[in-house]
Amino acid sequence: MKKFLACALGAIMLITSLAACGEAPTADPSPSPSASPASSADVEYDWASAYAKYPADTVVLSVNGEDVTWDEYFYWLYSEYVQNVSGMAMDVMLNGVMTVSEYLRQDVENFCVQYRVLNQQAAANSIELTEDDQKVLDEQLQSDIDSLVGEDGTEEELYDYLATIYVTPEIYEYINRMMVLYPRVFIEMYGQNGEKLTDEEVMAFADEYGFMTAKHILFRNTDDEGNELSEEEMSSKLEQANELVSELRAVPEAEREALFDQMMNEYSEDPGLANYPDGYCFEPGVVVQEFSDGVAALEEGGISDVVESSSGYHILMREPVTPDDLVLLGTAQPYTLRYAAAVMDYNTTFTGWTDSAEVVYADEFADFEPAQLFE
Repeated sequence: MKKFLACALGAIMLITSLAACGEAPTADPSPSPSASPASSADVEYDWASAYAKYPADTVVLSVNGEDVTWDEYFYWLYSEYVQNVSGMAMDVMLNGVMTVSEYLRQDVENFCVQYRVLNQQAAANSIELTEDDQKVLDEQLQSDIDSLVGEDGTEEELYDYLATIYVTPEIYEYINRMMVLYPRVFIEMYGQNGEKLTDEEVMAFADEYGFMTAKHILFRNTDDEGNELSEEEMSSKLEQANELVSELRAVPEAEREALFDQMMNEYSEDPGLANYPDGYCFEPGVVVQEFSDGVAALEEGGISDVVESSSGYHILMREPVTPDDLVLLGTAQPYTLRYAAAVMDYNTTFTGWTDSAEVVYADEFADFEPAQLFE
């Protein structure tokens, strides 16, 4: 069973400040590396001398014939090191499969490819930033000035600061522009909320990933402070839950959902009910196993016996899956199945663009490893 990645949403929903130094516009980021137990003590590298080894306009590689120069390449190299492997020696093994230097070369190439391909695809499809996008960029600039050099700071002072972390004005503007362009391309391809996808396309996505939709009445096994309830208290809740199941099964099937909704709003202790009043649409593995298995065992419209999970006692009612069901993804804001399908399709499409990109290193960098900068 394939698993839908909730993190795919983040790439669409968020525009990352440069202050975060190095978030890529991709829905499939590399996992954070971990050093082997034999990793060395923290080391300090002379990044200024490393940067100075090549002129800023030196071509390092090309992506589909478009050059990536040293200033951009080094920005990714430095920011990736600082964020993900700071203090590690270049020869330290990560995850037992590659050195820090090899990891950096791979990740820097990925960033260069992702950004170049995004820009190329936008141009090929005549997708440009809007006035609203420009407002976002202007707000981002002001936000970076405020956070990095102070509320009374100037744009010139910001660029002076950025120079200390090897970011030129051109790189700063380019990175931020790509951050805004990524969701803009999504909107042009799929609509703001995925409305350009047909119902058939959304339902094919739901079938592929095994999405189900269900309402539930939850009797929690903890109080509002998270303290476990006593056996006596839980016994009382179980008795009440069984009574509700009996009442539900006693009414005609045509009246059952209305009664379930009434009971759910009156008795359910689910803190997510306000955000998901019509139930949860989910894929296996997102909810607790007992909940998932209980729903899978039901026909649409079916009512379960009382199901016990680590959260308490549930009464489940399976609903038909529809394109506009709210998907449980662990995000603060609910998103529809239609939007989730659009995000996944965009993620797949974007990955296809990057995988098929032609990457050619300049002769001088054909065998380049970041570790060479510090020899």
